[in-house]
Order: sequence, then C-alpha cells, then structure tokens
Amino acid sequence: MKIKFLSAAMAFLAITSCQKVNDKNPALLGQWQGTEWLIMDKPSDIDATKVSFEFKEDGSYTAHFNDQKQSGTWRTEKDKLYTQETGKKEIMVKLLKYDGAALDFEMNRGGQKEILKLIKK
Repeated sequence: MKIKFLSAAMAFLAITSCQKVNDKNPALLGQWQGTEWLIMDKPSDIDATKVSFEFKEDGSYTAHFNDQKQSGTWRTEKDKLYTQETGKKEIMVKLLKYDGAALDFEMNRGGQKEILKLIKK
C-alpha cells in the first residue's frame, strides 16, 4: 500500500512520446520535503512529511516515502513534470506552484484529484 502512495506522488498517468521536450526548470533543483497531501481539495490522512524528493541538475531524481525509495530521471515541459523510475514507464504530474521555495504537484489517481505540497529543504 505504501508503494501506491509513493507512485501517486509521481502520478498515475503514463506518458509515451517520440520526442521529449526538456525545459530543465531550475526552480525544481534541490531537496524537497512534503508538508500537506490533499485529496479532492480536502486534507487527507496521508502523512506528507514522510515524502521527500531530490531533483538534480544532471536530470536524475530520488524520492522517498517512509522506507520506500525510487530513483530515475526527470524532465519538465512548461507546467508538467515527467519522471521515469528506472525500469518503469514515464509518468506526469501537473506543477501548480514551482517558485524555488514551494512545489505543489497535482496528480490524478483513478479519477481522484490529489495535491502534494512540498517546501525546499
């Protein structure tokens, strides 16, 4: 069940494409800590403080949720963040806020809107 939450943090919409654009948005670089997880715009019982991400300039990322860890590559295209965990398909989340101090993802899990809010460490 914990793996599902980490996967949800990176979205559940698999995207495939022939030509991949990469804006390499510098506002995402660094370490991020979860602060709040909303489901359908309401607080959830998921402890967002157990979620963290690190986006590196070389295009790699790591993500943690409790004792679960994933890593792979990341890229941005305008207001979309695409991640591809090693050995898995690329997924996308919408970037609602990404100003270098705060980072908010909008995800869609089974038709249910979820928002994960993070702050820069």
